[in-house]
Amino acid sequence: MKTTTSLLALLILSLLGAQASSAAEPVPTALPLQVRENLRIVYQVTDDAQYEGVNKGLFYARKLINTYEKQGIAANQVHLHLVYHGTGLQAVVNPEARIRLKAEKAENPNGEILAELIRRGVQIELCENTMQQKGVQPTELMPGVKLVVGAFPRLVDLQLQGYAYIKFE
Repeated sequence: MKTTTSLLALLILSLLGAQASSAAEPVPTALPLQVRENLRIVYQVTDDAQYEGVNKGLFYARKLINTYEKQGIAANQVHLHLVYHGTGLQAVVNPEARIRLKAEKAENPNGEILAELIRRGVQIELCENTMQQKGVQPTELMPGVKLVVGAFPRLVDLQLQGYAYIKFE
């Protein structure tokens, strides 16, 4: 009986010790960013999918820029391009073109975030081939949107320059 009681006491003490050691483990923290300058990122945006009322690519572009800013990374060290094509075209055109393209809403909900991102140095680019296929004129683009000869050649070009690639659908 005495041996059973001693074993039970040892078991309880070892369990309590295990609980105490797990409680003493450090709280996980986010890994620090290693690359803090000349950050090169390209988003391929193929759809006008919405997130929190704006185009998903634009939403996550702002979130990325804000995250880098909170980490103390200067805006001039972040080189971000968003290359639009396919139905993503609807995110970067004016209301008249959106009506013709049968967008969900005529008014473009992306005007403010587009202007903000462009002001912060983000390059918003549209595939000229997509624009021509959809019958959109350069005058129907939102202010600050640039044309590229083709989405795929542009994506290849940027990746060969060392840009990290992220696709949004």
